[in-house]
Order: sequence, then structure tokens, then C-alpha cells
Amino acid sequence: MHRLRLGFLIQRASQEGAAFPRQFWLLSLGVFVYSIGVECALAFETLYLNGKLGVSMTTVGFILGLAVFAGLPFQIVGGALTDRLGRRPILFFGVAGSATLCAALGLVHDLTQLVAFIAWEAAFGWPMFLTASNAMVADLTSLEQRTEAFGVTRVALNAGVAVGPLLSGFVLVLDPSFRSSFLLGATICCAFLVFIVFALEETQPGRTQTTPDESARRRPSLGGYGVVLRDRRFLLFGLVTLLPLYGFGQLWSIFPVALEKAHGTPPESWSRLLALYALSVTLLQYPIVRLVRRRDSMHLMAAASTLVSVGLGAAVWLPFGWATRGLVLAISLGVTLLIPISLTVVSRLAPTELRGRYMGAWTFVWLGGYALGPLFGGLALDVLGPKGAYVLVIVAGLGGAALVPLLRTGRRPTEPL
Repeated sequence: MHRLRLGFLIQRASQEGAAFPRQFWLLSLGVFVYSIGVECALAFETLYLNGKLGVSMTTVGFILGLAVFAGLPFQIVGGALTDRLGRRPILFFGVAGSATLCAALGLVHDLTQLVAFIAWEAAFGWPMFLTASNAMVADLTSLEQRTEAFGVTRVALNAGVAVGPLLSGFVLVLDPSFRSSFLLGATICCAFLVFIVFALEETQPGRTQTTPDESARRRPSLGGYGVVLRDRRFLLFGLVTLLPLYGFGQLWSIFPVALEKAHGTPPESWSRLLALYALSVTLLQYPIVRLVRRRDSMHLMAAASTLVSVGLGAAVWLPFGWATRGLVLAISLGVTLLIPISLTVVSRLAPTELRGRYMGAWTFVWLGGYALGPLFGGLALDVLGPKGAYVLVIVAGLGGAALVPLLRTGRRPTEPL
């Protein structure tokens, strides 16, 4: 009986996997490798700056937040270049930016120089990776598959988030200075660069079906953002999503320091919590997306906003222990909804020929909200203390949960299935 059940599950998984093209699975594998590298290093960035270099959390928050804000205009250019040059070159450039910051954290000890590298990565690293990889997923899948496809890539991403901090946790025992962890992250990111060159193909529609001259004539110019700026559905959706992103943007930056100040948790405890979060998202992401794929997107976004913000706030307020772990699970459940559902909504609104621009604009919105977390969260932590600061997180998230069901976004009639 058990063998029959196992055989059925293997057959079902094989059928599910065959629904997506080979390049999609190669991209997902690359995302997993990249995520390990990034999280080996950047998951401990604020602990290093605050604990080892003695930088106040207000300053750390301003450094991270302002770096992201300074990099936002480049996401507009990045979206246009993703349509103009293709997804693959921008993906390569973004991963190289992340590798550069990881290496700098391990080799550079001057704060001014580190700020420059942080700003570089905020403009040309992770954001460019997001824009290009999200466009690739949309290129490779039909509209009906898209929520599940974004869910799969989030599984790959969060599997790496689980492995990276645990790997660094072992390295930190041998080298508490963080240097080896940062350099390990840079090395793994460079491995993904090799993978992009030798394993991934360009996915932009029309690029491989035409001659180079024809492809160049069909590519849109570097402008073309007027359509995005006139899309009121997209703009309103982005504004409301900023509210839960204020809390989510603190998950890797202010939140570990808030836990440390509220409960005295050491870096090793944070690495285990982060691994629990990532493992939970990895296991829950695909089945949850499959379960709710026909539900109203705006109601799912409201649930996500509530789970993420209340989970973060309650984890700071309640005593550290099993309750904290349960709340981390609630946060992970919220994130399994927040990211793929929001990306699916944006992909429904985006015309095919402007997909890179919409994803670039969405990266702008996403990182703008993400920057609000460290920018104001660090200041709130120093002024209000951890509990006061996370009351603001709860209020912002519940505000987003109340507003997002009032929005309605639909598929464009020209969107191919």
C-alpha cells in the first residue's frame, strides 16, 4: 500500500513538473543557489554593522533605507533594459551586484566604503535580479500557471534562505567575525553567474523567433513608461501594498535586532529562526498557492498583510520561546501569499510587450516599501524601543488589510493565455 501511494505521488509530481518548461526549472535551480549565497551573508548584515562595527540602529536603518531609495530610479531603467536587451543580461548584472556586496562585507572595514557598496547593490544587485527573474517566469508560463510558477520560484528562493543562514551558523562557530560567512556568500553567488552563462537561455518573447535585425526593430525604446503611469489600477495597488511592506521590509534588517533588544537573543538564535521561517515557506508555498489559486486575490492580500504584520509585532511583544516560533510560522504563511499573489496581479495588468517595464515598476514599488522598513524602523526602534516600534508595524499592516479588498484588478483582454 505504501509503495502504491509513493508511486502515485511520484507520478503526480512528475505530471506537475512536466507542466512547466525545462528552462523554468533551470531558472528555479539557479534561484536556489543564488539565495543560499545571498543569505549566507546579508542575513547577518545588520548584526555585523550594529554589533561588530558599533553603528547605531538609527544609522543602520538610514544607511539601508536611503541606499534602497537612492537605487529606485535605476529600477525604471532596469525594467526598460529588460525589455530592450533581454532578461538574461540584466539577471547576470544583478547577481554580480550581490556578489560584490558580499565580498565587500568580508574584505572592507571602512564604514564609508561599505555604504558605497551597499548603495551599489541596492541599485544594481537584488532589484535587477527580481525584475529580470520575474519577467522570465512570466515569459515561460501561461496566465493560468503563473501564480503557481511564482510560488515554485519562491519555494526555491526560500529553500536557499533556509540553507544559507544555517550554513553561516556553522561557519560563525569557527569564525565569529562574520568574514568567512560573507566571503562564502560571495563565492556561491559567483557560482550562479557561471550557471547563467552556461545553462540559462534568453526567454524574451520574439527574440529567438526573429533575426537580430528584426528583433532589434521590434524591441521597445527605453521610454514607454507612460502606459504604466496612466494605469490607475496598478498605481493604487502599489500604494496600498506599501503598508504591509513596511513590516516585511524589517524582517531581515530591524527585526533581528528588535528581538535581540527585547529578548536578548544571540545571532545563533536568529539564524535558527530564519531557517525555520525559510523552511516553512519552502514547504507551504506550493501547496498553499495550489489551494487558494481560485480565491479572490485582494482578500488573499488582506490575509497576507494581517499575518505578516501581526506576526512580527507579537513576536517582539510576547516572551521568546515556542510562541515566537509559532508567530514565525504565521509570518511565513503570510509571505507565501503576499509575494506570488502580488506578482500575479501585476502580471495580469502588464501588456506582454511592456512586461519588463511593469516588473521594473513593481520592483520600484516593492523596494520602496521595503526601504521604509529599515529607514523608519531603525529610528522607531531607537526612539520607541522594540515594543513601541512594532506597534507601528501592526497598525500599518492592518491598515493595508482593510484597504486592499476595496481594490479590484483584472486581466487585460489582450493578455495571451
